[in-house]
Amino acid sequence: MATEKFGVLSRTFQNIKDMGKKAVQADATIVFDDFPDMVLLIKQFPWPVATPGDVVEFFGPIGQKMVQPSQNKTKQEGPVAIYETENNHCSEFLKKVIESGAQQNATVYAGRPESYTKKEEIKDACLIMDTPDRDWENETQVLICQGTLHFHWFANQ
Repeated sequence: MATEKFGVLSRTFQNIKDMGKKAVQADATIVFDDFPDMVLLIKQFPWPVATPGDVVEFFGPIGQKMVQPSQNKTKQEGPVAIYETENNHCSEFLKKVIESGAQQNATVYAGRPESYTKKEEIKDACLIMDTPDRDWENETQVLICQGTLHFHWFANQ
């Protein structure tokens, strides 16, 4: 790496500071519309991000392969994890979601619902959970239900 002048380093430092503090992974919550009491039990969930769904490939002159972005990706998915309790809160939550039609709208917050910097609304969220693997000899690990959360996101439009 080349040694830069102090002026370049100072401007770079200030540019980074002007963008603000870096987001911390844990500073986010998800609240399902019909289950506001589950906020503290959700360990992990996907955060929506604006991106094209994929690229459209086509050939140009002289057989050159080219690409252009496809339609914006509105159907998103990612891993979800929920702590189970001795009173089976997670299992009961999942049963109630199925009873209500297996889809829920939700809001994800950068922060907490009462104190956030940004929130995003997700539509028709569908939880597909893996069967938990109980280890009867493990007395030091909390039971977590894991799976995939599928949802639609339209950038709050």
